[in-house]
Amino acid sequence: MAEDIFYADIKFASQPHSSSLHSPSQQLAVPQHSRWIQIALWAACIGNVILVIAVIVLALQLEAEKGKIVNNGGCNASTDKFQAFLRLNFCNQKQNRSSDSSTCKVCPIQWQLHRDKCYWLSENIKTWNESQHDCSTRDSQLLVIQDKEEMDFIKNITKHAAHWIGLSRLKLEKKWIWITGSQLDQSLFPEPDYAEGNSCAGIRNKVTSDTCSIEHRWICQKDPLLL
Repeated sequence: MAEDIFYADIKFASQPHSSSLHSPSQQLAVPQHSRWIQIALWAACIGNVILVIAVIVLALQLEAEKGKIVNNGGCNASTDKFQAFLRLNFCNQKQNRSSDSSTCKVCPIQWQLHRDKCYWLSENIKTWNESQHDCSTRDSQLLVIQDKEEMDFIKNITKHAAHWIGLSRLKLEKKWIWITGSQLDQSLFPEPDYAEGNSCAGIRNKVTSDTCSIEHRWICQKDPLLL
């Protein structure tokens, strides 16, 4: 009985001793670890500041280089050289003072240039409405004749084959209207004969009319590209 009490007393006395004692290394570990975290945070902040400063300096340098290019006419010089190259290869214009200030008119492949227009003549045949739709797909429209000189030119290139042009007379309107919305000026050519229904105009040796559902070749026109 006495031995049991003595053992219990010893065990009770030893518990506070084991829980309250720590080694010196364990006591220093917590503050030393916190100090390294603070150093890492300061280093990260300093690195961010340096990065921001580098970005600002780089942006200022790029802006300065851009200003030099503009002041020296770099963009304009490149554009002028490119235009001169196109004129030399597509317009047969040499680099001289007179051609530098002039414009060059260029048409797409298979289109003919005459004055201020590009012309495309079909090889197939379609109705008038189908012909106008085809011109639309080519970013153009059916031909609108503006003067007698142009009409003579068209007669020459059509080679006596009938071609639809952008002139029609609807039954309800009872007048010849170009696809641009303007009315036919009969001083250019006389009003063509027309059928009882809708009539559309074509050109052969002269401007004539036919039923719009008849199939003919057609002529598209568009503005040239200016260089």
